Amino acid sequence: MMKKYVIAAVLFFASLPVSAEIFGLSAGATAGGANVKFDGNSDYGFEYGVHARYQFNDILSINAGVVQGSADVDANLQTADNEIDYTAFPVTIRGDLPLLIGNLYAKAGTNYYDVDIESPGIQINDDGWGFTGGAGFVFTLLPLLDLSLGYEYRNMGDVESNAVVLGVQLGI
Repeated sequence: MMKKYVIAAVLFFASLPVSAEIFGLSAGATAGGANVKFDGNSDYGFEYGVHARYQFNDILSINAGVVQGSADVDANLQTADNEIDYTAFPVTIRGDLPLLIGNLYAKAGTNYYDVDIESPGIQINDDGWGFTGGAGFVFTLLPLLDLSLGYEYRNMGDVESNAVVLGVQLGI
């Protein structure tokens, strides 16, 4: 009887690399540089975030997360900069093209944003809904561990962000 359980356990664990994301759930983190545009000017800052993903099949998934970013963008007719800080909550549908060592992906959806803009003597707070999208490559390092390099776009009212991010993702 014990022999059957051992054989069943060996077969189960041997099949894990073949079906890496058993439940279709994964979570990860991203960080990278962002080009932030405001009032006709742009400058570079940073962006980082965490996300979760539910994969319906090998091609289609839904993603949700939280992203924060910051940049100092030149102010028109002033020597000071506009200090821009933002938080966004993106929800996207993602399509994957499976490859031998990973996949290519594209995603599109919406994000709820909260943007704080601070200029000398002026504080602006804006929130609302905007478009978000992106594309990239995911490299499967181990059956449950992925590394990614991607581009992400966010429209946040008067502020736009174009970011190149590196990510790590763990699937279960």
